[in-house]
Amino acid sequence: MIFAIEEINKSDELLPNITLGYRIYDACYTHFQATRAAVLLTSGSRDEHTTCDKFPLVPAIIGGCWSTQSIAVARVAGLFNIPMISYFSTCACLSDKHEYPTFLRTIPSDLFQSRALAQLIQHFKWTWIGVFVEDNDYGQNAGTIFKDEATKLGLCVAFYDMIPAVVSPNKISQSIRNILIHKVTVVLIIASELIVEIIFQEVVNQNISGIQWIASEAWSTSAYLYNQQLFTHFRGTIGFAIRKGDITGLKQFLVNTHLSQNKSNPLIKDLWEYTFNCSTDNSVHPGKVPCTGLEDLNVSDSLYLDVSNLLPSYNVYKAVYAVGHGLHSMMMENGFKDFLNNQSTSLKPWKLLGHLKKVNFTMDSSDEISFDQNGDPYPSYDLVNWQNKENESFYIAYVGEFSGLKDLKVNEDAIIWQGGEKEIPVSVCSTSCPPGSRKAVQQGKYLCCFDCITCEEGKISNQTDSLECLQCPLECWSNTQKNQCVPKNLEYLSFKETLGSVLFGGALLGIFLATSIIVIFICHRNNPIVRANNSHLSFLTLFSVVLCLLSSITYLGQPSAISCLLRNTGFAITFAFCISCILGKTIVVIVAFNVQHPDRKAASLFSPKKQKVLITLCNSFQIVVCAAWNILAPSQPIRKTTFDSPMITLQCDAGSLLAFSLVLGYIGLLVCICFTLAFCARNLPYHYNEAKLITFSMVIVSAVWITFIPTYLSAPGKYLDAVQMFAILFSCFGLLICIFVPKCYMIFLQPQKKILRQQRKDFR
Repeated sequence: MIFAIEEINKSDELLPNITLGYRIYDACYTHFQATRAAVLLTSGSRDEHTTCDKFPLVPAIIGGCWSTQSIAVARVAGLFNIPMISYFSTCACLSDKHEYPTFLRTIPSDLFQSRALAQLIQHFKWTWIGVFVEDNDYGQNAGTIFKDEATKLGLCVAFYDMIPAVVSPNKISQSIRNILIHKVTVVLIIASELIVEIIFQEVVNQNISGIQWIASEAWSTSAYLYNQQLFTHFRGTIGFAIRKGDITGLKQFLVNTHLSQNKSNPLIKDLWEYTFNCSTDNSVHPGKVPCTGLEDLNVSDSLYLDVSNLLPSYNVYKAVYAVGHGLHSMMMENGFKDFLNNQSTSLKPWKLLGHLKKVNFTMDSSDEISFDQNGDPYPSYDLVNWQNKENESFYIAYVGEFSGLKDLKVNEDAIIWQGGEKEIPVSVCSTSCPPGSRKAVQQGKYLCCFDCITCEEGKISNQTDSLECLQCPLECWSNTQKNQCVPKNLEYLSFKETLGSVLFGGALLGIFLATSIIVIFICHRNNPIVRANNSHLSFLTLFSVVLCLLSSITYLGQPSAISCLLRNTGFAITFAFCISCILGKTIVVIVAFNVQHPDRKAASLFSPKKQKVLITLCNSFQIVVCAAWNILAPSQPIRKTTFDSPMITLQCDAGSLLAFSLVLGYIGLLVCICFTLAFCARNLPYHYNEAKLITFSMVIVSAVWITFIPTYLSAPGKYLDAVQMFAILFSCFGLLICIFVPKCYMIFLQPQKKILRQQRKDFR
């Protein structure tokens, strides 16, 4: 402060021909002494016992140091409209102009520091932290703001302990144990260096290690805290510090300080006694060597001469210059009339306050000095890291900065973490939920404590720590990792799967059986069994069975427009044709054995030509319905799925439910007619009792299709096609086994003569 005042007094540009004076009081770290000093400075007299003058003794106050002191002083100064500039009080409460209308400062408010600390913690993805704050205005306000900012950023404060200046061993021990209880690895301390020392000592006593400490600006650059025992636990500490600045000429000014020239200055006396281990007053320190006053500070190894890391001192320097520029602005506006008699008693402090709020100048270090509407400077911090050099000496490394309201820059490669590690430590209550899962907050716990729930089938999360799983589009499904939607698998009755292979094998077996019977009948076409059973209708029936079995194969494989057309209509026409042929055979047998006196006219009723006409007429209705079906509402391949299904089922849409019902109903009608006629002809001679076999086959066909209807309506997906194919195969096998296999048995196993003899006997 004195150096800055003397610099201004020597300046020809700032306050020329005006000499500034000063009065310095030691607040002794208490707000009581600070308040007493404020009263003395505002009383208008150097004598404590005189009445107040019209104007206060000084037009401006610089100080105090701690926020608690500044709050006390600002209340007094505000009563007299005396501007007050603090260099180290950061409590955000001091920005309230209703409470502290004359308060300004050259250090940023804790509002910005707390935001910077929260952003720093978020930057390194630390979501589970412990907080110690000093139980005073500084700690309480900064801690409250930090908690609010942390909540906004989704951070969780595992514990929040306030440490008083006078703390019992049990209290501090219990507070430090919270680190272990809550399993945090990152701890923030917002306190003065005296409180931090108490915390550090207890951490050492409890042998707690592996903690990443975060420092507020109050202790982030404190050399007072450094000793080798503590440093092994707290190396890697990271925190924000107020911007340092170079003060040209300060070191030489300090070197030129001599006790002999400042015998009445108690601060110089204390410095001299501490630096040279001597006594300025033998009555107080009788055992020490008396100080001569001629000792040379330049040859001593004193922190007093270290001007390489000026932090609070630089803020004091800026505060003095702010007052100087405010006074200069008054002088430029009003001339020297406010500076009469070379005294400050004629200065109106409220006028100076107005000019101070408007100052805007640049220091030699290129720092711009101005105040906002709250009396706060532009927020700017250095990010510092406690490191040690190869010789184990302690030093402060600058690893980033915070400027403005949200601009955080970090050089991660330059940071040494706790224990000398280069890897960023982790501090979370619960590890991040990977893609494919969602966060589920544990009931009754912090938001940062959660369980990771795997996404349900059909839902995904493609980000870390997703709060919910997203439903995949209708035709997509979640992959195995549940982090991506992929196209659903296509489901249809395939040749390659077991069910498809079995059905396909059944169709081939049926075709082989029908073809074999055709070959047998051709080879034994002169056999009485073949001749007696209307061979041309038998061949037509077997041929239609082969076509029906071939149509069933269209139910296998991926549906297409052609296969969908062939499925239902192909089966409907061929199976109706098959039943029509069997119906024709039944009618021929009945007519033949019920005509009493057969003649040429009777024979013409069941001639082959008339039989073909009958079959054509019976099948024409089915052909007409199927043709109209394919023209008006053809069956088309469709993709069928739901949000809950992992498959897209490829099916053939019936197109028209009415047409589908008609063709099945007509087949059912033919089966019923055929069954009725065959049942009536069940008592024919042994070798002409095909009607009995037809009756059995119609019973099987009826049972199959009666069972088919409810099964078809309830079958899911590809099993719908399997049910239809099974019904077709079972119907065809029923016809082949019940009607034609017995004939083959008779052809191969019964002698032909015996057959002829039995036939003659039957006709007698």
